[in-house]
Amino acid sequence: MTDDEPIEVGAEHPLRLSADALRSLKKATGRTMTDLLADEDDEVSRFQVLAFAELHRRAARLGHLPEAAELWERAGRVELDFVPVERLDPTGAGS
Repeated sequence: MTDDEPIEVGAEHPLRLSADALRSLKKATGRTMTDLLADEDDEVSRFQVLAFAELHRRAARLGHLPEAAELWERAGRVELDFVPVERLDPTGAGS
């Protein structure tokens, strides 16, 4: 078991998946990313896809990718930190 760091989600942290990550996601779930993200009845899986993508990226960088099913399970446990989007002042006046 691993204690994964929380995953930041927001405008500056876009969803990124490699072809290998997409294959791993399909292997773990039996569904494509498009199917998972478009499923209106399964909001939880949409969040889990975000976590899976980041965990896969982190593991690939370390050179140690766990089995797809294990990564999917970890993605279900890791916390997502939703970072608010800063709104820019269109007038440029500041505060």
